[in-house]
Amino acid sequence: MRTQLLALFILSLPFAVYSQEKTLYQGEWENDSYFTTFEGNWQIVQRGEDMYVVLADNFEAKKAPDLKIFLSKHDYSDISAKNAADSKTSVLVAQLTKYKGKSSYKIPAGTDLSAYKSILVHCEKYSKLWGGSQLNPDN
Repeated sequence: MRTQLLALFILSLPFAVYSQEKTLYQGEWENDSYFTTFEGNWQIVQRGEDMYVVLADNFEAKKAPDLKIFLSKHDYSDISAKNAADSKTSVLVAQLTKYKGKSSYKIPAGTDLSAYKSILVHCEKYSKLWGGSQLNPDN
C-alpha cells in the first residue's frame, strides 16, 4: 500500500507544479500594420522557476518568414521597426512557430521582467513590426 501511495505521489508531481502557474502580465495585441492580420490575447506566466509567453486561443497572425517575439525596454508607443530588435534594449524570447491559436514560448532564464515595458512581434528579416502591447502587471 505504501509503495502504491508513493508511486501515485510521484506521478502527480508534474501536475502539481504545472497547476501552480501564476499570471504575471496579460494583455491584447495591438496591430501595427493595416496590411497584416495580428490579433488576440497574450499572457506572461510563471511555472515553477520558468516564465513563458502564452498566446491565447484567439491569437492569429499573418504568416511571415521571420516573426519573433521580443521584450523591449521601450514603451510600446515608442517602438518602431528600427528599434524593435535592438539588442541593447530588447531580448529575443523566441521564433514564432504557430500563427493561430494557443501556444507558449519560454522566456530566456535570468530575464528580469521588471526591466521591460512592452512585448512585440517583429519580422526581423524584413524589419517589419507586426505589433505588440504594453506590459501591464496582472493585478
